[in-house]
Amino acid sequence: MTSTVPRHDETPDTTTPDTTTPDTTTPDSPVRTVGLLADPGLPTKLAEQVADDLPALLADRLPGRTWRVETAEGPVGLDAEGLLPMLRLGCEQQRRHGWDIVVIVTDLPRRAGTEPLVSDFGSDDGVGLVSVPALGAVALRRRLRAAVVDLLDHGLADPATPPAAGPTRRGLFGPPICRIASEHEGIDSHLALHGTRGRLRLLAGMVRSNRPWRLVPSLSTALAAAAAGAAFGIFYSNIWSLAGDAGPWRLALIAVLAVAAMSTWLIADNHLWERARSRRLRAEVHLYNAATTSTIVLGVVCCYALLLALAGTAAVVVIPPDTLAATLGHPAGPAAYLAVASMATSMGIVAGAVGSGLTAPEDVRAAAYSTREQQRRARLDAEDDRAAEGEQAEQTEQTEQTEQTGEQAGRAA
Repeated sequence: MTSTVPRHDETPDTTTPDTTTPDTTTPDSPVRTVGLLADPGLPTKLAEQVADDLPALLADRLPGRTWRVETAEGPVGLDAEGLLPMLRLGCEQQRRHGWDIVVIVTDLPRRAGTEPLVSDFGSDDGVGLVSVPALGAVALRRRLRAAVVDLLDHGLADPATPPAAGPTRRGLFGPPICRIASEHEGIDSHLALHGTRGRLRLLAGMVRSNRPWRLVPSLSTALAAAAAGAAFGIFYSNIWSLAGDAGPWRLALIAVLAVAAMSTWLIADNHLWERARSRRLRAEVHLYNAATTSTIVLGVVCCYALLLALAGTAAVVVIPPDTLAATLGHPAGPAAYLAVASMATSMGIVAGAVGSGLTAPEDVRAAAYSTREQQRRARLDAEDDRAAEGEQAEQTEQTEQTEQTGEQAGRAA
């Protein structure tokens, strides 16, 4: 049975739902309230967007009831193992808001074995979950709407008809997906992405949740150093000649190497690369490292594009066409200015890699990670600190025992 708490029994709460949607069926039909509990950031934004669309869709898919959709923002904490305690959190929100059904919208990637999960639910508790990264990087509103409707249509709204495991299929979710039975107590089934395309979409969704463009303002110190390096290229005529002789393919290669150099520096200098703590976690760690690397690279590409625009504008303003033509030995058109700007920008990005060392690691992590990933990294760092403290205490104890043994031996002699 779906867990429902009457509104007159609920405890007063200072956190009120953000969105309430109007009823869409007859006044005599039973009313069921679906609550969307979302992580801060992108999940909250998506939940608020789909809340207006869901009542009509649910009334069409599951007629005979009046559907209300409300939203509330987390944060939703992790348990001691870094996992999301879905059922416990969902039941807490049912009691707090008087919701009939709770769907948690999180930016935490979830997996069943090696398969990325789009959603899962426990019909007895009336709690479901949608993982935003598994929705991919595009059409997120449409895919989240489809995922919520799929949850309610396949057993969350009616526990008397639980779904069975099904074959791979295609639908609004994009790549082939498969409904698989769950082995976890209280969870009826999972909707998992299938195959290589599914795992690539999960990776794209994780990068989208990290929002790489936020890295640009966090690297203000590095951008200042990069701008200084680019300015040198704009004013130094030998750079013009080098850019003119390089050709487009060599300039492209230089740009790729510059982006790679700065990305590698950021990852290494800020300790963003994660090491697997056990063989069992190796695949998961590879996924997180791939998402981190992609996020940093895309953030640096955004920096490169911004600096290229600035360098191109500066080149057009500072370098007269006749002067540039005399240096290059041929008429200077837009392509020549673009080549100079590209060479200057690549020089500046390499200089910016050194300047990024002055940026606080906390600022880089805050820009490179989603809220949920920051929580996971903080938990891992705390575990490392506890392990280091335990090793230090053990070494201190061994040293004290060795000293005591030496003193006893000395007194015996």
